[in-house]
Amino acid sequence: MTTATYRATSANELFKAKYNRYIRWSLIAAIVFTILFFLFSPKYKPNPYRIYKDEMLMVDVQTAIDIPDIPQETLKPQVAVEAAPDDMVDDETEVADSLIDSDEFLDIGSGLDEGGSDFEVSQDKPVLISFAQPDYPEIARASQLEGTVLVKVQVGTDGTVLQAVVIKSVHPTLDREALKAARRCKFKPGRQRDIPVKAWMAIPFAFKLH
Repeated sequence: MTTATYRATSANELFKAKYNRYIRWSLIAAIVFTILFFLFSPKYKPNPYRIYKDEMLMVDVQTAIDIPDIPQETLKPQVAVEAAPDDMVDDETEVADSLIDSDEFLDIGSGLDEGGSDFEVSQDKPVLISFAQPDYPEIARASQLEGTVLVKVQVGTDGTVLQAVVIKSVHPTLDREALKAARRCKFKPGRQRDIPVKAWMAIPFAFKLH
C-alpha cells in the first residue's frame, strides 16, 4: 500500500510540475492560431447603405404654332378687248336705269395723275356703251348683304378698261364681283381735240335684295 500511495503522489506532483508548461504552450498556440486566422481570413469591406433619390429633369418645351399666311387679293392682269362699234352694241348690254344713276356716273379724270405721261385730261368724257351686270353671290344674299359699290376705272384709247379700283366698298364679296363686272364694261373712249385719250370714270354697281 505504501508503494501505491507513493506512485499516486508522484503522478500528482508530476502533473503539477508540468501544469505551467501546458498552460504556457496552450496560450502560445491560441495566440498563433488567432494571428493566423486574421492573416489568412478575407478582408471585410463594409458596404454602407445608400439612399437613392429619383432625379427629375425639367425641360422647357416650347410649342411652335404655325400661322398660315393670309393671301392678299391681287388684281388679275387685264386682257385687251376691242371695243364694239356704236352700231354693234347689244340690247342686252344696255345700261339699266335702276343700276346706273347719271349723277353717280362721274368723270374723275381731271383729279387724277395715275397715268403719268400717258394720261391726259379728256375734253369729251368716255361714254359707257356696254354695261356688265355683276353677279350676286348666293352667300351674299344669304347674309343679307346689299348696297352700292363704286368702282373707279381707267378707260383706254380703245374703250376697254385698263384698271379698276374700288373707291366705295360695301363688303369684300360684293367688291370682287363689282371689280369683275367693271373690267367687262366697254366705253367709247374720251377725246381731247378729237384724239382718243385715257380717262378715269366712276361706275356704281348696285346690289339689292328686293
